[in-house]
Amino acid sequence: MKKLISLSIAVLVLLAASLPLFIKVRLICKSQFGDCPGEVSSKVQSQNGKSLFEVRRQIKKILKSSSQVSDFSTQFKLPATLLVDILIVKPEFAIFDKDSGKTLLVDKSGSILGMDDSSPLPTVVQSGNIPNILALNLIKGVYEMYGVSRGEITNLGLVIELPGPVKVIFPVEGADSQVLLGSLRLVYTKITTGEMSGKYSEIDLRFKNPVLR
Repeated sequence: MKKLISLSIAVLVLLAASLPLFIKVRLICKSQFGDCPGEVSSKVQSQNGKSLFEVRRQIKKILKSSSQVSDFSTQFKLPATLLVDILIVKPEFAIFDKDSGKTLLVDKSGSILGMDDSSPLPTVVQSGNIPNILALNLIKGVYEMYGVSRGEITNLGLVIELPGPVKVIFPVEGADSQVLLGSLRLVYTKITTGEMSGKYSEIDLRFKNPVLR
């Protein structure tokens, strides 16, 4: 009798251990903001219908290789659902690449997290997809000060159109964004108020001293 009980337990343990090889799972992907972002979600959903064992292994590879994901966990729910919870790295800026027509989402360190059709984030328009941290920090600062969320890198530098209208030209290398933004605030206020209002339509901050035109 004891041998029969032991054999039954062994069979049950073996079945339990082998279940992940046979259960075909459906995946649900969620983040701290709701649904998983499109690029991550499509990769996760590509594992639908595979065995629990295989899915867990592949999901780990997919999410560990994604620059959009900082952490994740999985939870199996009976009868055949695997919940995937991810922690998304928050983008701070966007780049619109004129060459490809794509909008790239960028974190504060300059890493590209993914792509989207458009973005409400402060955006630098440029040719190419290499982030320019100075330009990104400048457009973010201008957005916070004046609500203007778009600027373009041209052969002159970073060009942003402010209300007035006043065109601002920033350098895109070798400068401190906070110093430049401080200079912009002082000069812009000066030429848009009082006696100087309307006299100038361009602020060039590429030089040691601001140039007005």
